Amino acid sequence: MRQTVAVNGRDYAWPRRPTVVVCVDGSEPDYMKMAIASGLAPNLERLMRTGSNLRAEAAMPRFTNPNNISIITGVPPAVQGSIAKCGVAGTGDAVSGSLSG
Repeated sequence: MRQTVAVNGRDYAWPRRPTVVVCVDGSEPDYMKMAIASGLAPNLERLMRTGSNLRAEAAMPRFTNPNNISIITGVPPAVQGSIAKCGVAGTGDAVSGSLSG
């Protein structure tokens, strides 16, 4: 029997080989396509050609850390309770707050 891993109430088959997820944050997909077409990103081209190339919709709010945690946990920020750090206009002071409500 194949080993499984349970995440957020779902069972997944354990990967047959190591798995790597590359998250390109803050980039327009067309920029990557143009870089590949012009020969400026051969390694990215190879990864996209030989691996999986999936595009995800951002979780709200659109901040790096909440989105990356949602990718890892498989649940939205309101469930996983990640923190957002935002600057306050004009002060430069950082303010933290929970996104879970």
